[in-house]
Order: sequence, then C-alpha cells, then structure tokens
Amino acid sequence: MSKSVRITGISPPPRMRGATTALRAASLRVMTLRAAALVMALVLSGCGEGFETTTRKGHGVKEWHLRLEGGKIEAVAVWPPGRGPWPALLLIHAGRGRAQRFSRELFRLSRRGLLAMSISLPGFGDSTGPEDFAGPRSVGAVLQAMEYLASRKDVSPDGIAIYGFGQGATVALLAAIRDPRIRLVALESGVYDLGGAFNTLPPTTRERLRSIMGGSAREKPLAYRARSPKFEADKVRGPILIMHSKGSRMFPVTESEGLAAKLRGAGRPFRFVMTRGRLQEFLLGHPSIRRWVVPFIGDYMTLKTPGSPKNR
Repeated sequence: MSKSVRITGISPPPRMRGATTALRAASLRVMTLRAAALVMALVLSGCGEGFETTTRKGHGVKEWHLRLEGGKIEAVAVWPPGRGPWPALLLIHAGRGRAQRFSRELFRLSRRGLLAMSISLPGFGDSTGPEDFAGPRSVGAVLQAMEYLASRKDVSPDGIAIYGFGQGATVALLAAIRDPRIRLVALESGVYDLGGAFNTLPPTTRERLRSIMGGSAREKPLAYRARSPKFEADKVRGPILIMHSKGSRMFPVTESEGLAAKLRGAGRPFRFVMTRGRLQEFLLGHPSIRRWVVPFIGDYMTLKTPGSPKNR
C-alpha cells in the first residue's frame, strides 16, 4: 500500500478532501468497533476460567472467578497503565444486575486513575447461588474481593473504596462494618433497616424477601436484623457518601435519611446527596458515580492521571 504524503500550505482538491474524510471516518469506526468488542468480551460469561489482557492503550483487563465456600463469584477488573499505586473502587450491583453491568464504567474509572473492580453477588450472573439478599454469602463475596484488592502491589494500602447501589448498597455497608481495609463507602438508593422498611417496599420485593428469608420481617426478625447495617454503621472506619433518588421506587428515601441521622448522632463523617430524576436504579450509565462518587474519593484519596511521569 502506498504511503500518503501531506504537503503543507496547499489545500487538497475536493475529491481528495472527501477521501481523507472517509478514511478518518473509517478509522473512527474501526476504533469504535474495537472498543465495543472489548466491552462485549466483558459481557460474556461462563467462558472457561477467565482471561487477563492489556488494551492497546495499556489498561489491564481481567475477568475471572473468586472462590467462596465451594462455589464461585464472578469478577471483573480494569486498571490504569503504569505502575501505580492506585486507589481501588469495588462496585456492587443492585438486584437483577451483575458484574458486567459496570463494564463501561470500569474503563471510565481506570482513566481517572482508579483500579476498578466489580463482582456478581451470589445468585446473579455467573456466581453460584442461591441469592441471599445481603446475607452472609453476599458479604463473604465482597470480603473475598477485598482480599484480592489488598493482595495487589499496585493498590494503595489505604486506598480501597466501595460503591453499592440498591441491594448492593446494603451489602457494601455491611462489608465495610466488618473489614477495616475499606476506607471509604459510597451508597446509592439502598435499604439499611430491612425489617423496619419491609412494609413500605413494593409487593414484589416483599414476596422476594419472604422467599429468601423464609418469612416476613415479623416472622423472621433476626434474619432481617442481620441485613440491617444502619444499627452498626458507626463502626465504619472512613467517610460515607449517601445518595438517594427522591423518586426511587425500589427503596424509600427515608432509608438514607435514617442512616444519615444515625451517623450524625454518632459524630461520624458523611455526606448526604439527593440525586435528581426517577428510576435511578435502571440507568445503565450510573451518572452518580461520575458526578458524586469520584469527586468524593478525590477529597480523601490521591487520584493520579494515568500516563503521568510518576506512574511510568
């Protein structure tokens, strides 16, 4: 193939300008397809024991399974190019989600200088079930993810954060209460007193909980209490970001308001943000992560741009 020659100071004829524009458009389409193919690779599940690769821009990508009590937990991680060390952010999905729901967000976070990871909770995606709604297996899955992050030499020892959405927010807070390595918590539209909120939840959610717990909050108070992190939230070691959509149909905003009151009474550092819009739990883009979570992390942890001299 012959090489094109660019002559400065002379405008190419219209036909050549059209060809150049077409080549640029074709190149852009190829780059878009490559990015889409990589994201689709993350969306696929159940394809062997996983893989690890490096993108053309140097970002590391890994999809694999963590082990948990004879079962497996689906995991995905993306990290920036360079040596780090990087702060890490573990993302926990809501009900009906899975690790790959955050695929695009993982790449965005890595470009901001974060090692980003997500897991599928037990009973979701390619993780071994059954679902236990923020029960001991779900919390155990998060703690296994913490073991992995803490074992990496390119993760800042004091820089592990966690974000949970909906049901995932309940799990994230329970895990942060138990694991001092989690130094920052971001929660969105979650439930923190499951027994107290039971009668205000949608009928389908109440039936789902009855099936998982073996009864209602009145019939199984200990099971619901064990999944209610509000009562121990003052044990979290670091700052907490609480977000809630006023129009959320999954869990009432009073859940986040009650958690904020608990933290305020205990003198614990937190920030409460009321997000806009309805049905936030169904937005694939997770705008709150970019708008609120990343800046909140930046207030407490050092975010370094990948590719800077310090990280080469």
